[in-house]
Amino acid sequence: MTVTRAFGDAGADLAFDFAHADRPALVTALLDACAAVPGGWWPRPVGARTAALLALLRATEGREALALTLRCPACGAPFEIELAHDALAALAPAAAQMQLAREGAEALTLRLPTGDDLRAWRSLAPAWPGEVQRAMLAHLAVAGTPTAEDAAAAADALAQVDPLVSFGVACTCPACGAAAEPEIDLEAVALQRLAVRQRNLLHEVHALASRYGWTEGEILAVPPARRARYLELIEGYA
Repeated sequence: MTVTRAFGDAGADLAFDFAHADRPALVTALLDACAAVPGGWWPRPVGARTAALLALLRATEGREALALTLRCPACGAPFEIELAHDALAALAPAAAQMQLAREGAEALTLRLPTGDDLRAWRSLAPAWPGEVQRAMLAHLAVAGTPTAEDAAAAADALAQVDPLVSFGVACTCPACGAAAEPEIDLEAVALQRLAVRQRNLLHEVHALASRYGWTEGEILAVPPARRARYLELIEGYA
């Protein structure tokens, strides 16, 4: 997954609102700014968008693995795991469609949900989850007519084809030995880490502007490694 630049390398990155309730719009804006592709990111599959967001986080943090702290559901003890970015990238969907075999009926061909679908589904009323699920399934159908009975099987099949969307990791608690497979919202994790990068960048700008009187643009034009050295000097003279 090609990333044009790391997050935090441009002054415009300070304007992103990570508290925005419209998460699909935030993810799209981030990817369009840092990992531009022809046609933009709205029409891309959700799993491909997640993979690109993780690649952006990898470029920003400069780490080869995503470190996470989980909590054992049995004893409550926290423990650390690491997910290799290369392994996560390999889970990006390779196709845009999948087929669901149905007994006594023609196979159902479904396309993978995209950012455009997420945008459209935001307007669906959440009060009737069964009805919403059926409407979403009908929206994804390319061939065949989905029924209410197809919903659960279709959700499982889509999760297998696009595992980054509904991601779980099998692990064992080092404290009590209990096995678990917690679900991890990789998109939320990446957004949280990028928000931390934005806050750190704001602190860097504030510290350098306060000491040297530089403008925001002048500070961001300084390479990150040299900015870090200036910050060390400020701390040394504090």
